[in-house]
Amino acid sequence: MGLLEALRRKEPVLPLDLSLVYDRTIVDEPDSRNAIQHQNLARAIRDYQSPENPRKREEVFVFEEERRRQPDYYLPVYWVARAFMDRKNYGAAVEVLREGIAKCKIKGVLCRLLGQCYFGLGDLEKSIYWFCTAIMAGEDKDYHSHLYLGYMYEALGMKEASWWIRRRARGISYVTIGIAMEYDPRSIDVIEQFAREHRTERAVQMLETFYLYAEKALGYL
Repeated sequence: MGLLEALRRKEPVLPLDLSLVYDRTIVDEPDSRNAIQHQNLARAIRDYQSPENPRKREEVFVFEEERRRQPDYYLPVYWVARAFMDRKNYGAAVEVLREGIAKCKIKGVLCRLLGQCYFGLGDLEKSIYWFCTAIMAGEDKDYHSHLYLGYMYEALGMKEASWWIRRRARGISYVTIGIAMEYDPRSIDVIEQFAREHRTERAVQMLETFYLYAEKALGYL
């Protein structure tokens, strides 16, 4: 029986300490920099994403150089980590992201990428932890963490929580990109299967604890 069911039956089961669910010390700070101000970085990001550029070597060098030059700027950190993740070198990406989270002003999107790294490494509990941290660090700026958790909630039978957080994801994405986002069915299946295969009681309790807290703290969109 899950935590939500236990609470509804008034059984003496308490939520986890929130520090075990997300890191409340990680919060986005104002940062006015953007890629447009750094033409080499903007060009490298564009070229890296081009399907006509399979090797992507020169772009990675630009990302690394920009990361050394601006260690507190999240964008080159993000793309260095993405390049490692694209090669399934999740261990290297984790190191880059942890360093970036410690130094950068904008942290939430890096936390989300770290959650995706642990997803790639098959660690459901750490994946949940960093998706929750990403949401609380940046709140209404990145819908991806909401969707990952939403499909995990769905897979583990927490329908109410899934509806709430996916509704938030659609609201955030509509404001930021003009589309109420859901992932494609294949991606949803991958996330839901991952949650079912790696399910632990602790993972379930983390998800339930986060919903009990965040639904009140963040509300609806």
